[in-house]
Amino acid sequence: MQKSVPYIAVFLFVVCIAACGGSSSKDTATTQIYSQPSHTLPSLPLPPNTHMGGTIQGTPLILNNTVATFAGSAGSAGFSNYSTTNGPPAKFSHPTGIATDGISIFVADYGNNLIRKITSAGVVTTLPVGFNRPSDITTDGTNLYVVDSGSNTVRIIEIATNAVTTIGSTSSLAGSVDSTNPADARFFIPIGITTDGNDLYVTDSGNHTIRRINIATKAVTTLAGISRTSGATDGGQGVARLNRPGRITTDGTNLYLADFGNRSIRMVDILSGTVTTIAGAATPGVSEKISSGNNGAADGIGTVARFYQPNGITTDGTYLYVTDTYQNTVRRIDKLFPYSVTTISGIAKAFSDPTLGAGGFVDSPGTPSFYSPIGITSDGASLFVADSENSTIRRIQ
Repeated sequence: MQKSVPYIAVFLFVVCIAACGGSSSKDTATTQIYSQPSHTLPSLPLPPNTHMGGTIQGTPLILNNTVATFAGSAGSAGFSNYSTTNGPPAKFSHPTGIATDGISIFVADYGNNLIRKITSAGVVTTLPVGFNRPSDITTDGTNLYVVDSGSNTVRIIEIATNAVTTIGSTSSLAGSVDSTNPADARFFIPIGITTDGNDLYVTDSGNHTIRRINIATKAVTTLAGISRTSGATDGGQGVARLNRPGRITTDGTNLYLADFGNRSIRMVDILSGTVTTIAGAATPGVSEKISSGNNGAADGIGTVARFYQPNGITTDGTYLYVTDTYQNTVRRIDKLFPYSVTTISGIAKAFSDPTLGAGGFVDSPGTPSFYSPIGITSDGASLFVADSENSTIRRIQ
């Protein structure tokens, strides 16, 4: 039996992993594993200002870790757009996913079942398309790609026209079915999504797998993990196991994902599907962290470091940036061995002192605090974080 988690327990588990409103109906068709020759090449450096996976890569971010609220009103969930000429201030409801095309920010506004657009000036508008618990979003600049967790589907929205294409069951049926026909494919609580420009990569959290969708043909295959089988094993297809994977990013060679249930960061070779744990380690839970004293917030090298509920992830090509949601922190990982982990913003929880790191909305020049940060992206100069429980978008510079 999988361990339940405390609220952020109910909410985070709802928002990020388990109960996103999907049908309990399951399709039992056998999963087909995507297979290509394995390779062991490291990721090649990307040119500066490369747009990939809904973020800007190629130049390492230089941050002084100054935090400001970019959009939304802390602790005031709701719905309203905003322009520079009239109010009221924009409001969001538990935003969970965030991406950029290098010009605008796009937000999966989970609680409002909408996709929001934010300009560089902070103007907020809403796409005229309805969703059912959208949990994550990415873009290639032409289309938006949205994981619609509540309907167990992936939605493609053409930015110029708002035309929508749905991959998965139009009646929200859940399952684990690969197919060349997008209407016949089945997902079970998909959570995260990214793209390398040719394919989409989806964390199919309820199935404990990574699915691949060819953008041109819409064919769906399984890249890593075994459907309905959770675990923490590294290795190739048929061997590796995941546990409720959260959000995901890519540099075009590898995928990097927050393996929520395993409290770890995993790397997946795009061609072979080989999975490697690069930071954190699967740990049994809160009691172990109290006795060990690290509380799931230990910085360090690779698998010596500890996370509590890593959920959002992005990259600038040199570093990975992870939202450790239950710890209310943002962590940075060197993308190359030995994968050093550092906490760069937020106040980590201490179980010996329940008031420490309990969640907040303080901007700089005070000590910055977050409350259930989830989605994260970069415009090449700053990080933008979907601070879910504060219903705001925060910027780290």
